[in-house]
Amino acid sequence: MSTDVDHGTPPAGAAAAPSPMTPMGRFLSTLGASACAGIVFFIAYTTLVGKQPAWVQLEGVLTLALIAVFAFNPGFKKGARQANSAEAALTFLLMAGALLTGAYMIQNYQVIAAFREGVPNSWDMAVYIVGTLIVLEASRRAEGWILLAVVLAAVVYMFAGPYLPGMFNHRGMDVKQAFELSFSQQGIFGVALDAVVNIVYIYVIFGAALRLTGVGDFFDWISEALTRKYRSGSAQCAIIASALFGSINGSAPANVVANGAITINMMSRAGFTRAYAGAVEASSSVVGQIMPPVMGVGAFIMSEITGIPYVNIMLAAIVPSLVFIFSLSVVTAMEAEKLGIKGEEQKAREPWTALRIAQFAIMTVGFGVLLVMLFTGYSVDLCGLGATVTVIGLSLVFPWTRPSLAKLNQIVMDGGKEGLSVTVSCAAIGIIIGAVAGTGLGVKISQGIVAMGSEYLVLALVMAAVCSILLGMGLPTAASYLMVIAIAGPAIIKLNVSVLATHLFVFYFAVMSAITPPVALAVFAAAAIAQVPVISIALISMRLCLVAFILPFMWIYHPELMLQNLSLSTWPTFLGAFAALVVATVALAAMQVGHCKGRLSLFERVMLGAAAALIFWPGVVSTAVGCAFTIVVLGRKLLRNKNRDTSAA
Repeated sequence: MSTDVDHGTPPAGAAAAPSPMTPMGRFLSTLGASACAGIVFFIAYTTLVGKQPAWVQLEGVLTLALIAVFAFNPGFKKGARQANSAEAALTFLLMAGALLTGAYMIQNYQVIAAFREGVPNSWDMAVYIVGTLIVLEASRRAEGWILLAVVLAAVVYMFAGPYLPGMFNHRGMDVKQAFELSFSQQGIFGVALDAVVNIVYIYVIFGAALRLTGVGDFFDWISEALTRKYRSGSAQCAIIASALFGSINGSAPANVVANGAITINMMSRAGFTRAYAGAVEASSSVVGQIMPPVMGVGAFIMSEITGIPYVNIMLAAIVPSLVFIFSLSVVTAMEAEKLGIKGEEQKAREPWTALRIAQFAIMTVGFGVLLVMLFTGYSVDLCGLGATVTVIGLSLVFPWTRPSLAKLNQIVMDGGKEGLSVTVSCAAIGIIIGAVAGTGLGVKISQGIVAMGSEYLVLALVMAAVCSILLGMGLPTAASYLMVIAIAGPAIIKLNVSVLATHLFVFYFAVMSAITPPVALAVFAAAAIAQVPVISIALISMRLCLVAFILPFMWIYHPELMLQNLSLSTWPTFLGAFAALVVATVALAAMQVGHCKGRLSLFERVMLGAAAALIFWPGVVSTAVGCAFTIVVLGRKLLRNKNRDTSAA
């Protein structure tokens, strides 16, 4: 495994800085880096001494983020490094517009809220229009045309309501109403941007600190040390390392880019096809987004908008994440056995060096501080700051991890840069959320889901899952979750599903959109590294994650799996449900691979698929029958294999 502690690359929103070979490139690079540093220091300061008023807090970070995005993406194309004179002029104009509209709102938000809300004057209106257009252009430069197209569709919908049929009809808005709604605390400055500024960013900084102090490299090293002797060791290493690093990374595609160059080649050398290796990497990078304690900062956002304690959310995510990882592990183990791949016991194990011990200490103490502060009641943003300071402070103590001034500067720069994409995305997503609420579409969708769920809850859940995947395509996890929960969440809650189960359900499927065609960002990243067609990796990824697409329905019908309100009387129910879930996972894995201690016949695979379906179907009898079928089919196969080995001996 690599020992390069600079573990990862900036995400799309933080595209590579302009070339420093030209004066323009140097200036824009410096300007973007300064804006990123400003974000980090502003976030750290307000977390430590107290938040500014909402408008000041959000507008301050957004303004700096917009300037940085334009500096790092100065051309018309996404991620463009160089800009001609026309592009440069437009970029500086956009920066000036972002700065002026931000300053205007910070200066006038109190007067607007008190006297001019709903009746903006001409200056207000100009700021609303210019500010909204600047955010739209920044989202295009950071995330590309897909996000912009979705947001523009929401804007058009605000105007076109009177001309639309059925549930999509509404009375419509004029230009003044649409732009005032967009550039308000119901739109751009709403719950999505608030969650990013007040929660997500500090954990992006925490992730950068962990990565650049070597903890990300330690994840790779320990994963390989634990798995190298197994048949599927290369795949198991990828699963463990990507899941661990993905938990703090917050972006499945970025995690694929960070780990994939190592893990995909390693799996390919071991004997897996490159398409299969890419699918394993993409799938395991998704796991990290739902794995405690950080869950790609999803847990903290969920806690902020629901009021549910972080501890409860973390407990609720333990079983799904463990089963997800277990399912990938079992499938890859069976695939390795099918392909006849051997372990690497002959390979010398890298010893525990002083560097590894120091990295382990940094990881343990850093996460320990985070969890202790969370459990003792500190706010989630202050916990993140405390953990970040701990990690950087400890790295300075050990000579093997002590960062140079350049590395400390890189932590600050990357901490600000890696949050740019999600910041401008969530600002743009706010327009969609505002349009859905302002036109009444959200209420109509909720009513449709509730009406469907009054007859068949599972159909309503399927509809919500499809909404989560479709609306989450091409978006960062936090942005897609926040958008979908505003639309589908209230409807599911009305069907007597708990708030925690509902939010976890929506969040889970928003995460799964990263590997679901047609816009599967983690798959695209893996395909670029593996150099195989995207569709090949996408199809294998969906097969590998078959259990993961079923899991969210399980905790709706078996809430004991979320580990809430456990007691002596409920433990047996939980253990029974968990054991049945493990059996179903093994059955599905054997069914799709077609191999378990030998080739499985078509009849055996059909039996295993039916057994898994019976286990997943709510009901004690169906679960018992499904478990029995699985034990009979696989037990018979294992017994045959044992007898064959005995005869051979």
